[in-house]
Amino acid sequence: MPAQAADADADKGSRTASVLAPTGTAASWPATAVGASAPSEVETSAAREDNKARPVFFIKGYTPGDTCGAKWNSAAKLFKRSKWEGTLHRVGFYEEDDPGCDVRIDPQGKGTVDTSLKVLGRGLAWEIYNRYSAQGQTVDVVAHSMGGLIVRAALAGYEKGDPDWPPVLLVEDVVNLGTPQKAALLSGACLSNLQCREMYYPNGAFRRWLGPTLPQAQGGTDWTLIGSNADGTVSAGNAAPTDVGAQHLVRYSARSELGHSQLRTKRAGVFPLRYTNNGGAWGSLREGAAPLRATMNALYWHSRW
Repeated sequence: MPAQAADADADKGSRTASVLAPTGTAASWPATAVGASAPSEVETSAAREDNKARPVFFIKGYTPGDTCGAKWNSAAKLFKRSKWEGTLHRVGFYEEDDPGCDVRIDPQGKGTVDTSLKVLGRGLAWEIYNRYSAQGQTVDVVAHSMGGLIVRAALAGYEKGDPDWPPVLLVEDVVNLGTPQKAALLSGACLSNLQCREMYYPNGAFRRWLGPTLPQAQGGTDWTLIGSNADGTVSAGNAAPTDVGAQHLVRYSARSELGHSQLRTKRAGVFPLRYTNNGGAWGSLREGAAPLRATMNALYWHSRW
């Protein structure tokens, strides 16, 4: 999905509209072709291309004691109505999480707010490996809030060559929605538990282990970071910073009125936003796509940002 160099402003606008336009469904997308594998010791099932057949892992944020699978109902409706062909997995990591989350990444299913995000990232990496990477199949990941740090940890451990991580990890696209890439605005009460501290302290042990830039899985990973200036929990600049190595940044205007949870639930409508690709100049759209529409398109398009 990395953007190609724009030859003209019109071309740039056309390619960006493929991802950030509010219209268009997977039903109108071209059929997925199977090509040569990405560079890897494992033969992957498809080359990097426009693809609606990859499995998608949805990772929620900090939600102890709350419902699990229902967090992604809106996303699932959009993907299914748009004829997404890949399996949609919902990831749980608290002991009380309901069966709506079909993938568990907490050890023995006993996760708490004191289970480290590094541990959950390792669990996610092994789930992806056992289900798909070991068979040479790439996946996509969508994560909201704290969930973005979990997927970041999953890829960081692999990139570091940590022996506790799987030998192969094939993750082509990652979209983070309202993830505190730098630090989160949290109450003092929340800081009594490990997960909040790992989110909050920019120079804590977990953040230092993650490193300053976004990691890569085998064959490369394309990152899209989405934030909102109407988000009172994670600022747009924190959710979509310019210095962590993301290929694509989207920041919704405060006029969008898209709060923290709405980044995970809003699938229709038009909203003002700004965007940049591969470190280029910022552009703007008065009628940009809803966050989940932009998310789905970002996973699908290979070269039309």
